[in-house]
Amino acid sequence: MNHKHFFVAAAALALSTLAVAQSLPGNYVVTGKDFDGQPYTGSLRITEAGQVFRLTYSDGKTQRGMGIQRGNQLFASWGPSNKCTLSAMDIQAGGKLAGPWGDLDHTTLGIERLTKQAGAPDKLEGTYESVGKDANGQAYDGITTITANGQTFRVVYKDSASVYNGVGIRQGNGLAVSYGGARCGVSIYSMATDGSLSGPYAEFGDGRLGLETLKKR
Repeated sequence: MNHKHFFVAAAALALSTLAVAQSLPGNYVVTGKDFDGQPYTGSLRITEAGQVFRLTYSDGKTQRGMGIQRGNQLFASWGPSNKCTLSAMDIQAGGKLAGPWGDLDHTTLGIERLTKQAGAPDKLEGTYESVGKDANGQAYDGITTITANGQTFRVVYKDSASVYNGVGIRQGNGLAVSYGGARCGVSIYSMATDGSLSGPYAEFGDGRLGLETLKKR
């Protein structure tokens, strides 16, 4: 199994979400299918840290991840270093996206808003003006380009100094993007009433989706 997968949920944004978030810490059994449809299993531990939840996944080796919770969706980025960052965007009317973002080394979140500048109004793909603030409140702006790549999306953010390459997946009105290039992946889960979590995941450079389920021990 080549897939090394992590999940971490962020702090809730409403009282109803908080009730769910408070049940997340603990140990989980992980089952899934990789991009080739091959089954795999693993174990997962979630702990709370500031505005986010940290997660350690193991199937003989370990990696780490972080995530953001929005309503009943749980967005996650996972990988080997703090170069992996996560955006948890709501797809809004009028060619706009907005949501929080963070990285694997911090416990606070930034915020970003995207406004479409070019592309079909009824499609996610296109070019967007990006404005936001990082976790320290520092303002920034740039250009984000979203293009389809099989079952996933290529997402590129550019400003005057840097270029960030990412992989994105969409579920309903949610877009999860993991920036950081190779070895960074992304997941987006739906939360069930029994406490289990399930949803697709993707890795940078591969247009296919895997599927994973987390069940608390």
